[in-house]
Amino acid sequence: MVTRISSVFAILAAAILASPNCGSAADAAQSDVPVAYGLLLDGKDATYGQQICHLYSRCQLIDDQKTQIEVSVTIDSTQRLSGEVAVQCGKPDCSFRNEKTSTRLEGAVGGDRSRQFELYAGDGRSVMSNLVYRTRTSIGRIFFLFGNQ
Repeated sequence: MVTRISSVFAILAAAILASPNCGSAADAAQSDVPVAYGLLLDGKDATYGQQICHLYSRCQLIDDQKTQIEVSVTIDSTQRLSGEVAVQCGKPDCSFRNEKTSTRLEGAVGGDRSRQFELYAGDGRSVMSNLVYRTRTSIGRIFFLFGNQ
């Protein structure tokens, strides 16, 4: 699994660095943000790619009918790298650490432009939330590299 993670990060880094729209001061003023992504699910082939996303707009990164997985990102700021990441899974349901299908994307000014989120089986849509510790099964990870570094 560690080898797969390293190779996905290498592919994502190469995709961002090879992008002609990445790295200049003029690009920082634009609302276009190159996003490289990778999805590793247990027992499934890796899904990865790159897309140009716009500030304040939902950007659909993955819509895979075969695995029934959808991943989207909404970027609110490139300076602080803030926004929201959302995931929808078919059967079985999945969620982030917070037991929801969306989580915040937060970062410091000038900080690391990569993010990684763990995916877990099940979600927290139940009406009642018990005050009991329950273990959750990790089913995969989502990786992001954001341009305009």
